[in-house]
Parts: sequence; C-alpha cells; structure tokens
Amino acid sequence: MERRNKGLFVVCVLALVSLLVLATQLLYASSLTSRYAERLDTFLGMAGIALLPVSAALWRRWGGGRAGTGALRPREEWLAELARAERERIQDDLRFRGVEVAPIAVPWQAEPLLGDVPPHVVASGDVDGLRGVWSGRLIVVGPAGSGKSIALEVLAGRLLAQGGPVPVVLSLADWDPRHRLHSWIGRQLVERYPELFSQVDEQDLLRALLRDAAVIPFLDGFDEVAKDRRVLLLQALQREMGAELPVALASRTEQFREAAAVAGPIPRSVAVRLSPLTPDQFEGFLTGRRPPSLPAWQPLLETMRQGRAPALAEAFTTPLMQWLGLQVYGHAGADPRELADRSRFPTSRAIERHLLGTLVPVVFSHPGVPGAARHARRWLAFLARHAERHSEGSIRWWELHRSAQPQLAAVYGLLLAALSVGLGRISRATGTGLLAGALWGAVCGAAFTGAYVLARHLEYQTRLAAPDGFRSTVSVRDTVLRLARVLPLVAVAAMVAAAANGLVIEPFDRAGLRDLLAQGLASAFVIGACGGHTAGVVLNQAFTLDATVAPTNAGGPGDALRRDRRASAAVAVCFAAAGAVVTWTAWYLAAGDGPPTAFALASVSAAAVFGTCMFAVWPVFRAAHAWYGLRGQLPFRYGTFLTRAHDAGVLREDGLTHRFRHAMLQTALKSSRDNY
Repeated sequence: MERRNKGLFVVCVLALVSLLVLATQLLYASSLTSRYAERLDTFLGMAGIALLPVSAALWRRWGGGRAGTGALRPREEWLAELARAERERIQDDLRFRGVEVAPIAVPWQAEPLLGDVPPHVVASGDVDGLRGVWSGRLIVVGPAGSGKSIALEVLAGRLLAQGGPVPVVLSLADWDPRHRLHSWIGRQLVERYPELFSQVDEQDLLRALLRDAAVIPFLDGFDEVAKDRRVLLLQALQREMGAELPVALASRTEQFREAAAVAGPIPRSVAVRLSPLTPDQFEGFLTGRRPPSLPAWQPLLETMRQGRAPALAEAFTTPLMQWLGLQVYGHAGADPRELADRSRFPTSRAIERHLLGTLVPVVFSHPGVPGAARHARRWLAFLARHAERHSEGSIRWWELHRSAQPQLAAVYGLLLAALSVGLGRISRATGTGLLAGALWGAVCGAAFTGAYVLARHLEYQTRLAAPDGFRSTVSVRDTVLRLARVLPLVAVAAMVAAAANGLVIEPFDRAGLRDLLAQGLASAFVIGACGGHTAGVVLNQAFTLDATVAPTNAGGPGDALRRDRRASAAVAVCFAAAGAVVTWTAWYLAAGDGPPTAFALASVSAAAVFGTCMFAVWPVFRAAHAWYGLRGQLPFRYGTFLTRAHDAGVLREDGLTHRFRHAMLQTALKSSRDNY
C-alpha cells in the first residue's frame, strides 16, 4: 500500500473510532432517560460493529493485499483456451452465415490511398488470399454488407489454424472513449468468456495485448461507431498500437476515409477494398446450398448475366444480400422471379428494403400460430431500439429494465401500498410488518451490495470477471441512487396504509413504532454490511480454487440467465434469514420479547424481496420482462424467442450478449412502423 493511502486510511479509522467514543461519553454524561439511552447505546454499538467490515473493505481497496491471486492461470494455458474458444465461435458464426456450407466469394483489390503501405504480394484476390497480404496490420473496407465481417473471421480462422498469436474478432459498436482502448478490448474479452478470464490477471492480459502481441485485436464495425467518436478511435489506435503491434480493422469505405483524412492512416497498414460479387459467384453460392427453389433462380440468374435486370444484379453484389435472398426465397414454393418486376422494384435499394423487411415474416411465420410473424417483428423492433438506446447495440438481459425504471418504480410502489392496505385490513400487524420489512430489506440490501462491491473491488481490477453468478452490476454510487428511489416508495406506501388502516400495533405507540423502525434500520445496516463483506471475501478466495471451467462450456446469454436465477434464489434465502434476525432483534430491543408471527412473516417476506432486488439483477429483469410482456413489447417466453431468432440467423451470440446479425437489419427493424 502506498504510504499516503495507508496514512489516510489510519486517520479515517481513528476519526470514526474517536467519534464513537465521544458519542458514548456524551450519552452517559447526558440527562436522557434510560429508555433513549439504551436505544442510542445499542445503535452506537452496532455502528462500531459495522466499522469492522467497512474498514477491512477500505483496506483491501486501497492496496492492503491482492485478493484471490493464488490460482491465476499461466499465460500459455489461457491463451490456448482462448484460441480454442475463439476458433469454435468463428466456426459456428460462419456456419450460421452459410460460409462453411457454401463458401461466399469475397473478392478484393488493393486500396493504397487508405493504408500506409501497398500490399506487398498481390493486388487482388479472394478472401482466402488475405492470408497472403497479412503482414500484421490490415484494413478491410467496402460498402454495407460486402463481407467485411466474413473477411475478418475467415482470416482469423486461418491464423488460428496455423497457431501463434491469437486473433480475436470484436465489434466496435459499443466502444467507449472514456476508457483506454486496450482496457476496453480486455473487458470485451471478459464479457465474451467470463469463465476463462476469471483466473487471468488483468495486467497479464494487457501485457499480452500491448507488449507481447500474443492477442491480436480484429476490430469490426468501425463505421458503427458514432461519427464524433471515429476520429478519437483512430487516434487511440495510432497511439496505443504504435507502429509495431498487429491489428486488423473493418469499416465502410467512406466512414474510414473521413476519419483517416483527419487523424491520418494507421502506420504500416495494408488496406484492401472488397469488390462487388458477380451473378456467377451468386450462382456458385446457391449451387453450394442447393435450396428447394434453385430451379426458380436459374432464369433470374441468366437475366442478371445478360444485363436485362440491372437493379437486381446491383442488389446481389454483396454477401449479405445473397444470404438474405436465400433466406427469403430459398424455401419450396418461393418464386424469386418477382424481384425482376421493375414496377415493384425499380432500384437495387428497393430490393434491399424488401429483403430486409421480409426476412422476419418469412423465418417466423407459422401456419398454426396466426400473427406469429407480426408479433416477432414487433418484439425485434423493440429490442433493436432498446439495444441502441441503452445497451450500445447489444441485447443484454440484465439491462432490460433501464428504459422502464420510472414505470417499474411506480408499479413497485402501487403493489406495496395495495398489499399493505389489503393485508392491514385483515391484520394490522401484517400490513405494518410488510412495510417495516420492505424498509429494512432495502437498507440491508444496499449495505450488503456496497460492502460486497468494496470487498471484491480488487478482484474486479485484477481479473475483471465474477462468473460465480453473484454478479453485482452496480457500484456504490448506483446502490445509493437505487436506495434513494426505493425509500420514497416505501414512505408513500406507508402513508397510504396509515391513512387506510393505521400502522400502530400493540404494544407500541407512535414513538415506540419509530423506535422499532430505528432499531431495525441499525440492525439491517450492520447485518447487511457484515454479510456483504463476508460474501465478497469468501467468494474472492473460493473462486480462485476453481480453475477447471472450460471456456467453451461457458454457454451463452441463456446460461447466464439461468445461473443468475439460481444465484438470486440463494441470495433471497440469505436475505430472508437476515430479515428474520433484523425483525427479532428490533422487536426484542424495543419491546423486550419476540415479535408476533404475522408481523414476523410479513417482515421476512418483504425483506427477502426488497433485499434481493437491491443486489441481484434477475428479479429486476423479470419485473421489467413482465412489464414489457403485458404491454406486448416482448414475448413472455423471452429466452425461447431469442434462441429461435438466433437459429433463424436474425441474431448472433457474442459471449453473454446477443447482437443483430447485421447493422442494416437492426436499422431496418428500428425504423419499422410497428407500434411498441
């Protein structure tokens, strides 16, 4: 620990201890009644207990020791696992694109004006020929859908097959200029393979990227970065990659040209531009796939070759449009010849819009489910808009609630008020216990989350991942803000219940009820802080012992959702136990005996719910999912729907998240006129 931090830590702890001692002395020197003296004495004692985990967490955060580094993986081991996992991911993605079944031709030619040096082997070729011009730095440009992602993945697959440094293909759509580029790359890898990197030191990963070039970033979607960030991204690449570290970049031509005109080219880079595909190459792709409608395509292909359908020939010059044409018109009974109707499709853009707009109705239509395609389009349109606004282009189930936080807060408040009033009419102790448990559970959950985050701060810094399922997605600041949103809801519900039924229960008067709540708050804070710190320390140490998780078994978003559901159930049991302790302690300190059964059961139940919602993300996701489902914006079988969309080629998996297969498809869905 640095001397300055150590001194600051000691001063803070001594100041807190001094304040507690001074408050205790003033308490006994005052003329307060014994009743209030006992309450304050109890509160000060609990504050002293809470000081222990907080002090330990601060000590760990300021460098008192490195948490959980005893079982970090050696670089050779995690690099081999990363290469295997990335190779399998690329193979699966190319298989979904149809490239593994029928190779899509991706011709290219040199583009020396966008690179720093011309290709030193050949001036043109196909996607396999990119291996011949790979010298460590490559820029691939072309129009939308021209196969840039395919080119990067095929090249990465070839490099992975021959061994050596590990190329990883990453999307730049959610690049954040507030972080250094290599730190952002590291976090993208962690999000994709959390189990693998749970035992990898961050500094080792950064050294592999920055110093040893053991991991090569293949950055896709430069054009998907916001326009005002592209120059910053190019400058970051130039600054952090220097003139030697290998990198590959894919972008639409004009977007990269505009940024390079301001920031300059990437030093020592070779630039190639993907060329349009021909009708013969399209025929080769269709022949390789052998769709049932292949005979219906033959006259259309002949028309394109003869130049009698210029709009159609121009539309099918990219791998994306060829794949869309196969998806929309590849099934039995489909007639692609309608695309040659110039009155309906006068331009290539009209054909592209038609294919993009028809994909979802075709792949989701079901003869036994009327309206299935219409509902699917509406749900995907909502996900496309939500991903752009709140998740930087990705579909992350744990961020689904972000666009409905005010509505969810109102629903929570109404439900709590309705339950407390309804139960209060049966038993005032039950209604009051429900509100008390909600208050205590929220405070206990906030204290638990804050202490847990502080306790695992070093692990997040060194390993960047917590794949045990107990993932707190909030910081201490977020926890305070979340508590600030919950407390007014509880207060409003309490006022409604007080007006309807009253809250005072035997043997307390109003002052006694306030004492009961204060005792419970103090107990909830202490138990939550101690429990959160203990959980963070135990999981820090326990998880370093688990080095047997295979990254290829990490699963996808569905596995993460099921894992967090199990973790949330365990957390709810813990908060129920904490709520029982808080309830019994507060009642005993305030009344000298145990609480009534009705009060205790209601309090424990509310504490389990509110405490879990303060810490875990799964119950919040389920609440948001129910809200969107009732409004028709999402299906009630959320996971099943995303799996089907993935199997249909509309979505692709990227670690624990989903992304749309192509930015053009997401844009088409966003601009859909379906209400959501």
